[in-house]
Amino acid sequence: MDNSELSSPLLSSPTSSVDGEVGEERYDTLGTTKKQHVSSRSITSSVLTDGSTLATSGLYSSGDPERGEASSGTDTPASDKMEHNLSGCMLAVLIFFTMSGGPIGVEPSIKAAGNLYAIIGFAVMPFLWALPEVLITTELGLLYPCASGGVRWCEVAFGPKAGLIVGYLGWIAGVANNATLPVLFLQYVLNQFYPHLYDDINGLLRYGILAGITLLLTIVNYRGVEIVGKVLVIVLFISMTPFLVMVIMGIPQVNTDRWLQTPNGETQTFNDDQFDLAQSGWFPQYVAGIALRPFINNLYWCYNGFDQGGHYSNSVSKGMFKRGMAGAFILTCSSYLVPVLIATGASNLSQSEWTAGAFATAATEIGGKWLGNWIVVGAGFSMVALFFGEMSADSLQLMGMAELGQVPSIFATRSRYNTPTYAILLGTAGILCLLPFSFTFIIELSNVGYCFAVTMEFLAYFQLRVRKAKDIRLLRKIWNVMLLIPTLSFNLLIILLASYVTYIYAVCMIAFGLVLIHAT
Repeated sequence: MDNSELSSPLLSSPTSSVDGEVGEERYDTLGTTKKQHVSSRSITSSVLTDGSTLATSGLYSSGDPERGEASSGTDTPASDKMEHNLSGCMLAVLIFFTMSGGPIGVEPSIKAAGNLYAIIGFAVMPFLWALPEVLITTELGLLYPCASGGVRWCEVAFGPKAGLIVGYLGWIAGVANNATLPVLFLQYVLNQFYPHLYDDINGLLRYGILAGITLLLTIVNYRGVEIVGKVLVIVLFISMTPFLVMVIMGIPQVNTDRWLQTPNGETQTFNDDQFDLAQSGWFPQYVAGIALRPFINNLYWCYNGFDQGGHYSNSVSKGMFKRGMAGAFILTCSSYLVPVLIATGASNLSQSEWTAGAFATAATEIGGKWLGNWIVVGAGFSMVALFFGEMSADSLQLMGMAELGQVPSIFATRSRYNTPTYAILLGTAGILCLLPFSFTFIIELSNVGYCFAVTMEFLAYFQLRVRKAKDIRLLRKIWNVMLLIPTLSFNLLIILLASYVTYIYAVCMIAFGLVLIHAT
């Protein structure tokens, strides 16, 4: 395997340079140079450019935020002057793997709402949430091209402390999101190969397996291995091919009457019953038979993250950035809706059987045991790619914040592999703390962190493109406000649906963030 395709952006000794408020690190990776993004939920090492930059916060230059202007001219940071070596197709794949990875994990939506409402949800959510987020990200990415993405937008709109808090919230959400991956993979394996253990596996054994998976992947990541370039395209092929085969084989077997199945009226459980506070909240639990909290949270988890495309905005030309964002939108939305349509229409799974990992069961019914097993293998490849990318992004972000003096300097310590030792350890500790919980509950915790972070990005959009944008017409401002209405409303719904324990988690998260701001 070519080392330029499977290597670490942190293998060689860095030489640092600081220009004003711009912190950047340059690396030369075995003769191949890459640009490394500091962000949450992004596969940072996947962008191949001519000159490698680790961009941290404080990455805005000249330009008048009062007029909604982008940075330009000679004051643009070095990280914004990258050659545009990334194609639109590769950008679409990169964004797809930063925020999706395929239809794995969508099953709780079907269990919570039944076939009909789940299909409606996956058909409507792209336009209610994903498309506005894509349009907002595209506009801000073109105006403020920078590797720090949303961090920069908030800094330009509200100042450096806003960028700090967005980076912090993104790190919190990223760690929680990474904890969902080993949990989800284990559920796929148990559902396909050991169904008798799916609900009855010993808690200590379950935790031991999950901790083992997490530590193994962490060690590999610590040693500097990344999934990048053409290897990422191969992972996409391996992970999505079994779903494509399932769709092809399932089309003749589809019974459209199954699509019309509504909730059966039974109370659905999601393995959270042992945590009373995780099950209880002040908002109604069921509406028209739909278990609202797991349904809405799963849809939100599936479709959020398009703002991560902003981290690649200075790695492509403007035209390619637009094509990449559009391609990621089409690829992500179709990878959810089409498999859901075929799996629900061509299999006889009841509503209660749609637990996480049930896609393998549906594939087995449609094409045979071999297809179900292939689904599990594809899910494994996808989850490894997502885990590596998330852990790299989170640890590098924390290291970047440490180098700027925003968090203790110990998190800037590098290993002999030039990876951020203590940043990786802290992220791993966070994952290990969340592993005892269920997949749906960890999703809820991840969503609340992301919800606060992306809300700040949306408010930055309002500040830059509505309130202080003096050079755009009134009709365009009205359009910009219309993009914000469904997205902010959905964020509010996520907060309203949260359980009591999630509220406690959110209060602690916000309180620590305020302390962090006060200390810097």
